[in-house]
Amino acid sequence: MNSCTCRGELAAGETLCQRCRSATLGRLRRIPALYRLLQPELHPSAGAPTYGRVGLVEAPLPVSLRVLTLRGPGGIVGVLEDWWTRMQASRAGSAPVISGTIEDRVRTAAARLAFHLDYIVTWPEAGALATAIRQLDEHALGIVCPADTRARGERLGPCPSETSTGVLCGAVLRYYPDSSPQAVTCPWCAVVYPPDSWADLKSSMDHDREEQEVLLAVG
Repeated sequence: MNSCTCRGELAAGETLCQRCRSATLGRLRRIPALYRLLQPELHPSAGAPTYGRVGLVEAPLPVSLRVLTLRGPGGIVGVLEDWWTRMQASRAGSAPVISGTIEDRVRTAAARLAFHLDYIVTWPEAGALATAIRQLDEHALGIVCPADTRARGERLGPCPSETSTGVLCGAVLRYYPDSSPQAVTCPWCAVVYPPDSWADLKSSMDHDREEQEVLLAVG
């Protein structure tokens, strides 16, 4: 191989250029944080308050399948551990010891790949590994921090409306400046919050957040 997958110039004995090496290292260091930041996008009701003050509605508990896939066994952790296993088999002829929660495993696998980057850049599969890590990073980053934040609107907080069974909706409410009419509509339970209710809505969210902080502090 005369050049990196990005067509960059390679140093003697290496299969990944310096630029791709640095980018891969940065992505490996960032992926555990992205994994944690995806959690609020998985279950919008997870961070919701323990009571509601808005009218009753019927709404399913929302789950993002995209986020569920990334945070599940075959997502981020699966990609990282697959490459960790292949790299270690190539280098040491052994299998990694895998244990802990999925978040622990993501952190460990990313750290081990980063630690062995000196070997990885000489490995014939380095280009494929760098591409897989880049795609994983871009996928997660596109959810956590989309390129066009205006397209997703300004995040306000969890919807405080309550279902008829007493379960809070908790879906993320977003404000879209260019929307017409200028009202905030819950994407899951369809409750509409017109501009004249925003002050009360904000007070409700602030109160709920303070209560959650108190509960966490004493828990």
